[in-house]
Amino acid sequence: MNDPAKKVGRTLVIQPLPGIGDTVWHIPFVRAISASEGASGLDVLTIKRSMADQLFASDQCVSDVLWLDDALEGKGRLAGIWALAKQLRARHYQRVWILHKSYRWALVAWLAGIPERLGYGLGWQRWFLNSGKHLTASGHTLHPIDQAIQLLDLNGVALADPAPRMTASPAKVSAVRERFGTHAQPWLVFGIGATDPRRQWGVGYYAELAERMIEQSGGTVFLVGAAADAEMADQIKRAVAPAFASAVVAVIASPIDEVMALLRVCKLFVGNDSGMLHISAALGTPSIGLFGVKYKKIDTYRLADESRNIFAVFPSEDIGEVNVSHMDKIAVASVALKAAQLMGAEGEPA
Repeated sequence: MNDPAKKVGRTLVIQPLPGIGDTVWHIPFVRAISASEGASGLDVLTIKRSMADQLFASDQCVSDVLWLDDALEGKGRLAGIWALAKQLRARHYQRVWILHKSYRWALVAWLAGIPERLGYGLGWQRWFLNSGKHLTASGHTLHPIDQAIQLLDLNGVALADPAPRMTASPAKVSAVRERFGTHAQPWLVFGIGATDPRRQWGVGYYAELAERMIEQSGGTVFLVGAAADAEMADQIKRAVAPAFASAVVAVIASPIDEVMALLRVCKLFVGNDSGMLHISAALGTPSIGLFGVKYKKIDTYRLADESRNIFAVFPSEDIGEVNVSHMDKIAVASVALKAAQLMGAEGEPA
């Protein structure tokens, strides 16, 4: 069997998980695949909601980002598969790496006539792959990160560190410093958004934490989120006591490169288990993640890893129940204490 790591040619990586965090998790694997092939840049096929075009904008390992949505939207499953295969066939790829266990994307690659097809090889997917080594059946239960690590290892692709590393634009960092220069430091960022409402900590908790941290540090709390989080940001600002209100600043629906610049220069990030948490950690900012949901199929607690700059705070009591939110059992005092420790303060904020 040919060694895929030694092949040179136009390469596609398919990563269909939809979240911003999903894209951040997979950055090290995309970079490693590109480096192993000596490619000047490969293409990534993913979902628009992932914002991969912006996250990879300055990354030389990616030449182009393609959207699954464009081929599949408004079509039935079979019509969508055929449309996507036709689109990929026109781009004349030599090789595809499928970083997902679904057979659908391997079928698309086969229909597109891509000569070398690598993937996890779990279940029916294996029938449409023809290159590289595959995961064993036990790979079904692995977290997506561990599936990708295992695939690259099996195929001789060097991965120095699976923790994602990102950089912010120096120009954007300078612009952020100028824009918010009159606001007291340290700067603290709260990531208040969550695609899954079960991961949402809530207005009251964030407002109380903001008061504690502003009183303890004398700094500024920035509320970061998407357009859908604008109302929640307003509610948090109204819930904060008047003495602290001027030190709470909403930064909602800003371009991702500007948010990255703010995350890069802030002292600490606190947020729900969301894309912003993983971007912040990848930028090297100490990031407190609020983990209050266990999922049956994917262990999100796998991401609560301090080697990735993610410092987890869990509910105050054990939660064995899956697919249910226990965010209300995450105590403000526990988060404030973790924040104080990470900021080098002594004791718990008042």
